[in-house]
Amino acid sequence: MNHRPGMHGKFSPNHKMSSMKKASFEVALKAKKQIAEGTMAFTFEKPEKFKFRAGQHIRMTLIDPPETDGEGNSRFFSVASTPQDKDLVFAMRMRDTAFKRTLGRMQIGDKVLIQILIGVPHGAFALHDDAVKSPTVFIVGGIGIVPAYSMIKDATERKLPHKMVLFYSNRRPEDAAYLAELEKLAKQNPNFKLIAIVTEPEKAAKVWRGETGHVDSSLLKKYADDLQSTIYYVSGLPDMVSTMQTLLADLGVNKDNVQAEEFTGFNLNEIHGTTNRNWKNHAVFLALALAIVALIIVHVTGAQSVFHGGLGSLSITNPLSYLTIGFILAIISIKLKLFSMGFRHGMKRKSGAYNNEKGDKS
Repeated sequence: MNHRPGMHGKFSPNHKMSSMKKASFEVALKAKKQIAEGTMAFTFEKPEKFKFRAGQHIRMTLIDPPETDGEGNSRFFSVASTPQDKDLVFAMRMRDTAFKRTLGRMQIGDKVLIQILIGVPHGAFALHDDAVKSPTVFIVGGIGIVPAYSMIKDATERKLPHKMVLFYSNRRPEDAAYLAELEKLAKQNPNFKLIAIVTEPEKAAKVWRGETGHVDSSLLKKYADDLQSTIYYVSGLPDMVSTMQTLLADLGVNKDNVQAEEFTGFNLNEIHGTTNRNWKNHAVFLALALAIVALIIVHVTGAQSVFHGGLGSLSITNPLSYLTIGFILAIISIKLKLFSMGFRHGMKRKSGAYNNEKGDKS
């Protein structure tokens, strides 16, 4: 998924990483594995001087990639590992982009460039220090789990006193990255409570016995105490983040108590792999080609009819008339769809939406 740094406080809309003091490192790939359906974790070596805070993210740039596209060769990713871990781990949804294809085909030992801000900006997505007065609630959707997982794991490893509740929502348990690891952390850390939620349990491979539906006020009140004094960390797709911000505001939560991080750049329907998407793309082009060929045939036939029998031959009683209109409408529809996609992509780039799935700020 792609990160939108301007939305979560790490970068304001008027700042880019290039204008801030940062440290750069070339790091080698050590391992890669699937951690949920459509989600991969990539493990890189951690440089000796690499310092970060749990929940923080970096910018990754491919070095001399074999292919590229309009989204460029850089992405922002949350660090899934903790400062105590010996390696750096980044988890992301695997979209069918040049960046992801290249990353997915990388061999052990291949390197990428990573850059991280020196010092954590005020309001960054990192665990607060007031553990006694302010309990912590994470509200997370899908791949937005990555920074929350890093913070929760870090707090558990360092035995921090923070009281933490995680509301973790996915369509199916198979889509939930780090779910098993979070369940283990909940057993290890008495200060951490995991509330896993599935929105489409009927599509799960196994019977789901946990919470279902969506995060709402009743669910928050059921598991979280003193909602007004709590510090909230909300991360996920933009619509989810916006909905949760509205929900918390309606519950009387001060907006200063809410840290939000948006993950953009992927379609939930792509979670199950890119094969279906590729097939659909090829199908569109095939349909368009067939439509053009058929339209040419219809035009030729229509011209012959006009030449031999006059315009009256193409009438409402002539099946060719309906065929011609159908193909014309189909082509117009396809062109409008392609134009709309291009327009949205252009607007997205103009708004500063970065291509990084944090978790898939990718």
